[in-house]
Amino acid sequence: MAIYRAWIAAVLTVFAATVLLALQRPASDAPPELALTVGPATRLLVLAPHPDDEALGTAGLIRRVLGAGGSVRVVLVTSGDAFPEGVEAATHVRRPTARDFRYYGSMRERETLAGMEVLGVRRAQVEFLGFPDGALCYIATRDPSGKAFESPFTRRVDPPVPEQVIHGSQYRGADVRREIEAILAAYAPTIVAMPHPEDHHPEHCATNIFGQEALDAVRRRSPRTAPRVLRYVIHFAQWPNLDEDVDQPLLPPPAFPAGEGSWRTLTLTPAESAMKRRALGAYATQTLIIGRFLHAFMRPNELFIEGDIASPPACWCDDTHYATEPRPDRRRQTGPR
Repeated sequence: MAIYRAWIAAVLTVFAATVLLALQRPASDAPPELALTVGPATRLLVLAPHPDDEALGTAGLIRRVLGAGGSVRVVLVTSGDAFPEGVEAATHVRRPTARDFRYYGSMRERETLAGMEVLGVRRAQVEFLGFPDGALCYIATRDPSGKAFESPFTRRVDPPVPEQVIHGSQYRGADVRREIEAILAAYAPTIVAMPHPEDHHPEHCATNIFGQEALDAVRRRSPRTAPRVLRYVIHFAQWPNLDEDVDQPLLPPPAFPAGEGSWRTLTLTPAESAMKRRALGAYATQTLIIGRFLHAFMRPNELFIEGDIASPPACWCDDTHYATEPRPDRRRQTGPR
């Protein structure tokens, strides 16, 4: 038994050391610099699943484009209202009702507006779509034009009327795609920043599905004006390391799958980095719950992935439900990746 315990201890020690080395990789492992030329003609569209993702993943990029005289549009697919722990922490209500969840969503929307204002993004440049937090992945698995999904949190079946890009939109996959497509067509961005399909959060993966399908539709109509697409990652296993020195550049997750595009780093100026930190400070409700996580993104750089995705994404909503980007030449996957 003692030998067995010693063997287990040795294995765990080697495993811990391996993980530590992976998390503390040298700067030489940093990806190449993102080739980025921006100016007055640059139009950046940021697609984010929840309020705070736009700042975590792209605050520096936003500031870079605005500083060069370009324009920015920030689109929030949900208002982040399906977060019981966050509602309780922010409102001290232990058994929140639909009204409490809706109020919490409005709080998070105001935080996005405050954070974006720090970066120089005006209210008119921020758009909230009001689709169901906690259910984007599920509605991507359902009949895209079928019965509207009812949020178990807010009890809504459609976005608030002031947030409907297309009047009459409901909680259906087809409506999410149509609204994003309408925004892309009207704004005609030169750069789109959106989540990567390998992001482990199902809402992020599903946002990529809806965004990619909208991009494909726009490209079919006008292939010559297709925007450059940069993808960002917020959630991946235990990345980023919450104990790392935030003065050091953020490196890609060690176990990120190969063939899913090329990692690039956007090195921020000291002013851009400082503005990102100030912007993230505006998300008070999230600081209460995941403050260390937000802090871990206050780095002197941002990471993006550019290039072709190796395979259509499979977003696992839970153990039995998953969503995929429909492809006529591919069958749906039937098991975990």
